[in-house]
Amino acid sequence: MTRSFQEYQQEKREREWKDKVQARKAILGNAERVSRASSFKEIGNEKFKCGNLLEARDYYREAIIYVEDLVDARRKERNELLVPLYSNLAQVYLRNGDMEFAEEVCGKALQIAELPKNAVPSGLRAKALFRRGLARKGLGKNEEAKEDFQAVLKLQPDHQEVLKELASVRAKLAEAAREAKVAWGGFLQKEAVKRDQAEEKRRLEQRRKERLAKAQERQQMQGAFEKLSKGKMLYEAREKEMEPVRKKEEEKKQTLELEQKLLNIIDESKGKEKTEDFDEFIKQKEARACEQSGELQQKKKVLDKVKKEEQWAEDDAWREQRVEHRKQIEAAGPRITPQMWEAKQVDRWCRQRLRDLLVPSLLQSDLAPDLAQQVEDPPKEGPVLRALVTDVLKLEGDASVIRLNPQKRPLHYFDYFLKLEWEVHVSSREESSYRTAEALISVAAKDAEQKAPASVAKNRTLGGTVKIREFSSEELPADGQWPLVVKVKHRHENPSLQELSQKLAEGLFQEVQELLSRWHEEYTEYWGSD
Repeated sequence: MTRSFQEYQQEKREREWKDKVQARKAILGNAERVSRASSFKEIGNEKFKCGNLLEARDYYREAIIYVEDLVDARRKERNELLVPLYSNLAQVYLRNGDMEFAEEVCGKALQIAELPKNAVPSGLRAKALFRRGLARKGLGKNEEAKEDFQAVLKLQPDHQEVLKELASVRAKLAEAAREAKVAWGGFLQKEAVKRDQAEEKRRLEQRRKERLAKAQERQQMQGAFEKLSKGKMLYEAREKEMEPVRKKEEEKKQTLELEQKLLNIIDESKGKEKTEDFDEFIKQKEARACEQSGELQQKKKVLDKVKKEEQWAEDDAWREQRVEHRKQIEAAGPRITPQMWEAKQVDRWCRQRLRDLLVPSLLQSDLAPDLAQQVEDPPKEGPVLRALVTDVLKLEGDASVIRLNPQKRPLHYFDYFLKLEWEVHVSSREESSYRTAEALISVAAKDAEQKAPASVAKNRTLGGTVKIREFSSEELPADGQWPLVVKVKHRHENPSLQELSQKLAEGLFQEVQELLSRWHEEYTEYWGSD
């Protein structure tokens, strides 16, 4: 069907809105997305209470987009937000008469709520079922609506509003059944006279209902005009309910205005410009909050690195002991012939050797002095562009060596999910690029504001993560190229520097491929006979 101009404009606005929300979502971490969604949920609730249904709808929808695809590690937070958000959005659609949308979002809420592992409270399930029943009733799906209302009563047996709606739906179904029975009976009897009589009776009943409906409408209008004539506000009760909300909002604004004045005094003392516009102050406040959140995340990352490097040191010491032990066994001479079946866990050796090879694997190229000057702290001489792996963020899985027959080579099994962090940066040829957690803490201690360094290496121009979802002995690539999933999170603003950094990063990824192949060869060789 050909779309009207209004439909086209509506689709365009919807598409542009989703693009903006996705852009805001892309720069947020998981914790920030949860926080933003919680905040938007509360704002949506306030808008709904005030009767601003369209604004409430947009806040709920944006909050849903932030958390609908959160990782499984945050499944509990995701579900605790999504089910109420879908349910609240359904209520907005019901008020607006958008029954199809209301039914759809209730269905999404119930897909989550009806999985036992999600442990959704029965009250939230009942609310979603009830609202879907109302939507289905509005769409004329009376049988489905009855099933939803009955499901609610199993969870909340004495819910009076549900009992009332269920009785209404049953009455409609009974009326439809009677009409169907009359029509079917007339069909079987094939008596035209009875069909005519039934049709006449139906027309009379329809006219009676129409007259009754008009009489009720006139009575309601007379009552409304009577209230207006006596000076009564139609929304007087609602206005009284909103008084505490408005008072709270006014107090909140006064607090923010006071905060604005205090910060202006501090900024003036530091020689900075004041922020006179209140909306601009709010934007700056949000930006500061995001910056502080990012700073806390970076400090947490450094602390995690301390623990990780302690574990690395223990693994390195263990490997040295393992090598020494192996030499002693070889010096002792031939061992007893192994049994027909033998399995040996080698996960610690595999993890230690993978980390030892990959961190910090490094690749570099010469850099023109004029481009080197584009970074905040340029090297004084011998500038180079370096790419390196800075951390093994995730290494999940297992490995073992299985011997089925002493006369044959053992099976070398491994299956890992591997996620690495990488950076490209400008450095001096003589400088060391990789900084340990202790070095990062030392830099933060010397900083005037004690901010944690943004990256492991100084002067970062490009950075991100690279994943191998199935680093497995069952999925060995014929060409030695493991499928890498690369994600870029940080880019330098200079296009030329960014392009060179991207090329060097691609070289680093090829180096990673070669190191993984080398690891596989060492693994099969080291554990070939032991």
